[in-house]
Amino acid sequence: MKKIKVGIIGSGFIGEAHIEAMRRLNFIEVIALAENDVALAKKRAEELNIPGYYGDYKELLKNEEIDAIHNCTPNFLHCEINIAAMKANKNVFSEKPLAVSYKQAKELTQVAEDSDVYNGVNFNYRHYPLVKEMKNKIKNEAGNINIVQGYYLQDWLLYDTDYNWRVNSEAGGESRAIADIGSHWCDLVQFLTDSKIKKVFSNLKIIHPYRKKPAGENKTFEKNKSKEAKFDKISVNTEDYGSVLLELENGAVGNFTVSQVSAGHKNDLFVEINGSENTYSWSQENANQLFIGHRDKANEILLKDPGILSEKVKKDCYYPGGHIEGWSEGLKNSIKDFYNCILAAGDPADYDFATFADGALEVKITEAILKSSREEKWVEV
Repeated sequence: MKKIKVGIIGSGFIGEAHIEAMRRLNFIEVIALAENDVALAKKRAEELNIPGYYGDYKELLKNEEIDAIHNCTPNFLHCEINIAAMKANKNVFSEKPLAVSYKQAKELTQVAEDSDVYNGVNFNYRHYPLVKEMKNKIKNEAGNINIVQGYYLQDWLLYDTDYNWRVNSEAGGESRAIADIGSHWCDLVQFLTDSKIKKVFSNLKIIHPYRKKPAGENKTFEKNKSKEAKFDKISVNTEDYGSVLLELENGAVGNFTVSQVSAGHKNDLFVEINGSENTYSWSQENANQLFIGHRDKANEILLKDPGILSEKVKKDCYYPGGHIEGWSEGLKNSIKDFYNCILAAGDPADYDFATFADGALEVKITEAILKSSREEKWVEV
């Protein structure tokens, strides 16, 4: 099989995770990376054993060997880089959110429609085996979908000394908790139900109006441990918390909560679908179990075991039952699905990865949630 040659732009926490996932797929080769200066690019290329490096992503895009790029940069750079990559005839797999505004997202989708390259957004939670099994069961066994509910909770920004570029609206966008993790929840519930979010009513809150930014770079999820560290006091205008009521196009109603300041919750995504026949719920921190709730018989826990899962789902399992799989496999499956479509010259509609159109919808939902919180009313998406 011919190897797909890939360049990666941005090699921080999520970029490094992309590289590791691609290396677990034997038909992808990461041949170059780009950072915002050549010294950092050289350092990261040496650390990650990548042969090529560039101090400017525009130079990477000139490399004719590269078939696709992964955009793992801060949010404000997504639109600019994705457009440049598509115009350079590179397939693009972008981190979410797709853009920092729906105006940007619409521009991106238009460029994508006018190009001959493939585009994808990394909504990786779609690609856990039991999520896909849950989707199949909801379609065939749940009955009418009545209620959707859940949350996505983290604690890595609990203290006012916790800081990351996402806190800065110029880098991360007008929304933080909703755009960063709420977008995952919204994409997941729409994927599971095959129905779009129709309208929202929200309440957002900034827990820390000011944060203490440490000197130097602070990596994602990194704790500021030194009590004697020097800080700059930074004003914050992006939300730490949000609660959202919603309605789906299929008539279902529900709610979800997001927080990046909930002690003890590390990456706690939970989603539940209440149908007229059964209930299904799944937790990312307990990803190898699917809860199936019944009214008139004992509830069930379905374990991730390729020997008992449906045929379509088995391909996303790599180890026998009892061998735990999780976040890294979800990311691997997300990337694999994207490149399988490219290799087959397939139609993205026949695959499970999120496209730029899906990413644009998430940006639109985020803007509706922000507007609802400001105006204290229901807002149509």
